[in-house]
Amino acid sequence: MTAIQLDTFLKTMSIIGVLLLVGTILRAKVKPLQTLFLPACVIGGFIGLLLGPRMLGILPFSEEVMATASNMPGRFFALIIAAMPMCATRLKKGELFKRFDAISIGIIITLISALQFAIGFLVNVVCNAVGAPVYAGYGAEMMVGFCGGHGTASTVGGIFEGLGQDYWEVAQGVAMTFSTIGMVFGILLGIIVLNLMARRGRTHYVKNPGALPIEMKVGLYQDKEGRPSAGELTTAGGSLDTLSLHLAYIFLAVGTGYLIHGFIKANQIPYLTSLSQWFWMLIAMYILWPVTRALGWDRYFDPNIKSRLQGCVTDFIVTAAIMSMPIALIAEYWLPLLVTSVLGFAVTVPVLLFLNSRFVQENWVEKSMGPLGMMTGDFITGVLMTRMVDPDFKSNAMEDFSIAYTLNTFYCVAMVAIIFPYVVANGAFSAFLFTGAHAAVLFVLLLMFGVWKKKQIGGEAA
Repeated sequence: MTAIQLDTFLKTMSIIGVLLLVGTILRAKVKPLQTLFLPACVIGGFIGLLLGPRMLGILPFSEEVMATASNMPGRFFALIIAAMPMCATRLKKGELFKRFDAISIGIIITLISALQFAIGFLVNVVCNAVGAPVYAGYGAEMMVGFCGGHGTASTVGGIFEGLGQDYWEVAQGVAMTFSTIGMVFGILLGIIVLNLMARRGRTHYVKNPGALPIEMKVGLYQDKEGRPSAGELTTAGGSLDTLSLHLAYIFLAVGTGYLIHGFIKANQIPYLTSLSQWFWMLIAMYILWPVTRALGWDRYFDPNIKSRLQGCVTDFIVTAAIMSMPIALIAEYWLPLLVTSVLGFAVTVPVLLFLNSRFVQENWVEKSMGPLGMMTGDFITGVLMTRMVDPDFKSNAMEDFSIAYTLNTFYCVAMVAIIFPYVVANGAFSAFLFTGAHAAVLFVLLLMFGVWKKKQIGGEAA
């Protein structure tokens, strides 16, 4: 990177920093934004988009800055994905299979993930058939945006760019649009569902779903006493800062992933060459962390510190991705976006509620709100919805949701790595059949697990 490129990068980061501050202030002061629970990075990103050169042109960002912002998400996502297995604890033998509801919910949300993929590819096929064509790889963006949120959606462009597709920037903008649609309308739908359930007496721990702590609404902790810790220092002063240690370890996985990817490319290993670099960074951490844990060095790493680093990177890349969206090109796809979104909500919410009511043993309403928020927003939205229905975490809804989310993450990460190369190579119809078959298999698995669960519960009762 030349000095000029470094200057452009620093200018871009400065602009993003200002937009994040503006977003934070607006979230703290503007009540409609508090009602929608929009993150500061999303608010700031849209301020940059609205005032920037791709809309009103009030803020004259240079093309170099816009290009840097557009390319940042696909690259910096490596730090987020590589860190995912880091600081993971080992479950005790047999402990997972005692969490019947968590496994059921994990299968259900994974089934819905497959359905969301299938819906997107079906819309691609139908639109091209009726003369309203979309770009060839369209289809996975709704699921990535709805389920993965803005952080994951911001990587779509980088994946398509790595596959040599010239529509990569549009695809990234489309995915980010789905993220915003999912987050806003998902929260609104979740609040409607929650209020209906509360009125019908089906909730156990809340009477007024809108009674949330003020910090959840404004996004800032008001009192020092109520502020949670960001993590524990694991290094002594004069050697290495704790943040540096954690970041260096993440970069170790990133670098190892580059080496693995380079080896695969150099040797042209079949089926593996099309997988993105970030996938191998994730695999690298899955190798490195168990070794670190076996050596006893895991005590020097703190999961809260890791989460803060991931959150920081996510805020910057989400703002960058939104402010650089090619809005004029995205507007050309308003009809597929509308149809896909409507079908996505029409399938996601009813299927989730129906299956949870049938396969979750206890507190099925409480255990539905987290998945509902996650399947239309992201994990944090799911936490928010869980807190709305169970403010004091009196049930085990949050624990089961966290386990289910972890199970679903394995599927989603693998599918994001596989599905984009698959649709590029095989087309949307084949991708629709592929993901539809996943949904069918997962439904059968859910039925089988339900039967097995009843036998286990019956055996314990006897």
